[in-house]
Amino acid sequence: MKKALALLLSAALLCVLLAGCNSNNETIEVYLNANFPPFEYMEGNEIKGVDVDIAREIAKDLGKEVTFKNADFDGLCTSIASGKGDMAISGITITADRMEEVDFSKPYIKSVQYLILPDASTIAKMEDLAGKRVGAPVGYTGQLRISDEMEKGVLKDTDTNLKTYKSAIEASQDILNGKLDAVVMDELVAQSIAEDTDGLKAIKLVYADGSAVEEEYGVAVKKGQEDLLEKINATIDRLVSEGKIDEFVINHSK
Repeated sequence: MKKALALLLSAALLCVLLAGCNSNNETIEVYLNANFPPFEYMEGNEIKGVDVDIAREIAKDLGKEVTFKNADFDGLCTSIASGKGDMAISGITITADRMEEVDFSKPYIKSVQYLILPDASTIAKMEDLAGKRVGAPVGYTGQLRISDEMEKGVLKDTDTNLKTYKSAIEASQDILNGKLDAVVMDELVAQSIAEDTDGLKAIKLVYADGSAVEEEYGVAVKKGQEDLLEKINATIDRLVSEGKIDEFVINHSK
């Protein structure tokens, strides 16, 4: 009797495992943070954006359905590293620190950092942020760069005040409320916010010597997923060759 029961339990467990495998084979789960227009944003209850379109193309080439998980940006790579999702795409800058936690696809977008400022602001370069109240979304390149400059760069010992936010939109509202002098954000997002908000402008963040703060975005996957990474790279190559990524940017920047 015990032997028969054990066999039944084993069979039931096998069915569950097979069902789970079939589900995983049919669907790819994508983690992102929908506070980064035009790359990802909410339109009603639907997540849209450049990265959403890219993820759908990746899923299509994989022959899978796609589901999206909206999560905090600073936890995206950790979630993927722990196996909570199949990949993360959310304007994630490829950095050495992040590459210790996850693997990245080849870059699909090159960007530079911008400043969101009040229309009347005279701030024109990184050095002008000395002693100013600066905002940046938590975990983004802007926060990391300003923190680095405050620690050992051109903003060291300048009483610069850095405040972090969940999104660039939220931070930009504090400029209008008089609580910030500037927000540091990726180029297209900064431009989108400035264009949609009266009283704000966006300029490229450069140093006194004219050099810009540049970065590249990649798709993050759990380490050891070489086959998946190869297929993602193939989709990126196709989209670039077809001019689709530029098309996605234009479509979601209107």
